[in-house]
Amino acid sequence: MKISRILVFLGFFIGLACPIVSAQELTASEARSDLSYLKRKLDLLHPGMGYYTPKAEMEQLYDSLYNRLTAPMDYLTFYHHVSPLIAAIKDGHTNLNHRRNFIGKTTRFIPFYIRPVGEQYYISHNVSADTSLHRGTELLTINGHPIADLHRELMEADRSGSDGDNLTGRRQWSLVQFADYYAAWYGWADSITITYRLATDTLIHKSRVGCLTLNSFRSTMQRRYRNEIDYRPNLSVRIVDSATHTAVLRVSTFMGFKKKDPFQWVFNRRLKRAFRQLRDQNVQNLIVDVQGNGGGIVLNSARLLQYWLPKPFTIMEHEEMKRAARSELITRWNPLSALNFSLQYKANGSDGFASRSTHRRYRPRQRTAFRGNLYFLMNGGSFSATTSVLAKTLDAGIGTFIGEASGSAYWGDFAGHFKTITLPYSRIQVRIPLKKLTHSVVADRANGFTVEPDFTVTRSYDDLLTNRDYILDYTLRLIREGVVARPALIKQPIKARSLQASR
Repeated sequence: MKISRILVFLGFFIGLACPIVSAQELTASEARSDLSYLKRKLDLLHPGMGYYTPKAEMEQLYDSLYNRLTAPMDYLTFYHHVSPLIAAIKDGHTNLNHRRNFIGKTTRFIPFYIRPVGEQYYISHNVSADTSLHRGTELLTINGHPIADLHRELMEADRSGSDGDNLTGRRQWSLVQFADYYAAWYGWADSITITYRLATDTLIHKSRVGCLTLNSFRSTMQRRYRNEIDYRPNLSVRIVDSATHTAVLRVSTFMGFKKKDPFQWVFNRRLKRAFRQLRDQNVQNLIVDVQGNGGGIVLNSARLLQYWLPKPFTIMEHEEMKRAARSELITRWNPLSALNFSLQYKANGSDGFASRSTHRRYRPRQRTAFRGNLYFLMNGGSFSATTSVLAKTLDAGIGTFIGEASGSAYWGDFAGHFKTITLPYSRIQVRIPLKKLTHSVVADRANGFTVEPDFTVTRSYDDLLTNRDYILDYTLRLIREGVVARPALIKQPIKARSLQASR
């Protein structure tokens, strides 16, 4: 993941992180009330209860957690106690978040970005005052705990961005946002003790390093690593190899460019501009970079698919919600919300509602359609609406997928609309998805639970040291060798004019 995106994500969990000096204590009665409130809301609203973990197991887990609440406990301990119930749902859209305003400007974060190479963990970016901790320094322990153990615990504690038993999303986010995850789960302090091994020797060193506030972290990153910050805007096009007529389309999000744009006209205009540029530049091999794209608006993902799917298509086969979700979509202050709900949803005969617009068909583009070879750069952070694009493309029998498995399931996910509840006493917040979205795809065309890569690419130590875009390099090598997993349905003729590769 590029540094600009990391800087954006650092702080996303700022509402999750917690100072270790928190003094709030819950009585056993308050804790039990909060847990039962959470379970009741999940059962009423969440469309995926029992989908990945059988309901009997969920009930058994809840009973175990409830019966162990026999004594007062502090806030963070209760946060840990609640976490297994959320994790057991195995839904990447269901998030356990700390109470609002629990963190302040004084919160301090571990001053490193950490990246794995095989079974080892290394510092890739160092913003601490100790500048001897160069890129490639192997990080062994934090406060006496092996990094591998910490990483494993954080992956189990927070399943955000990863569905079912898929590991790629959890690996991705828990390392990209390691400092945030660490503060949220363990609490924060002014400094940490680390052991490490420098790239130049085999000795194990021990040191105490100071942690940084978010503002200090960001400013130091921008000062030390400004040449590595990726300034590419969403939907930008970059020619990367003129000899093979290859370009990269960066799709970093399917969220809109403006808050007040309900029809997503700005996204649509920029998408049109990008594909006109691809046509005018005579691009024959298109690399679509959706690494770290956590999703967004389904309409925007459908609009992207219009540029390469050859036939009219639908995105979703089914969109369903539980009966209780209706009250979350109808507001008293908006008298038209009940009418709007009736226009959009209908009773599905199984104590719930289904969308009336599920079978909306999208027509392929003609003049600016791309008919060359498609290559997708993907990782565990390719989640939600991004997996919808990947699944529909795979279902159509086109595209070559490179990197690692996406975070969401091929079949679909639980998303669409959300309700954030606040537990009465602890004030912990939980985001609950309200809809089950089932992709309009053929199950037999799946290549795994998620969309799996045709070519799995992992980081080498040399990649780490040089900060190489190793997945892009691997893809360019495939293109030069003429390797495709699923060739283009219609080959575009190559026009006789050269391209200027940009850097």
